[in-house]
Amino acid sequence: MDIVNITCAEIQTAVGFVYVILPVIMNHTNNPDCEQSWCLEDWHLVADPSDPQRLIDPVISVSSDRVVTSLCVNLNYQIICDSADESHFSHEIKFRVRNEPAVTPNSGEFQLIDV
Repeated sequence: MDIVNITCAEIQTAVGFVYVILPVIMNHTNNPDCEQSWCLEDWHLVADPSDPQRLIDPVISVSSDRVVTSLCVNLNYQIICDSADESHFSHEIKFRVRNEPAVTPNSGEFQLIDV
């Protein structure tokens, strides 16, 4: 299992918050023997790349390598592959987000202005 710690600012785009699968997983995402799922932190299913029309809020879109949400939330990604030759692969990624405010210059300092 991998844990990806990110801030909301790092994944925010004009279309929403984009969560991307790690490159090490990419060669499995188009395998028909694999099932993928995106879940909320409590493992409630919100998106399945094999059925991109069936999305649950806050998911806006899903593909084999990413999901886009309307809210910045913790998400879990899981892929399980069982092939006819009895090989097995599974992997889980936990995306943990922090909603950090933007840093402002001179924050915490007072500036005197002459009037």
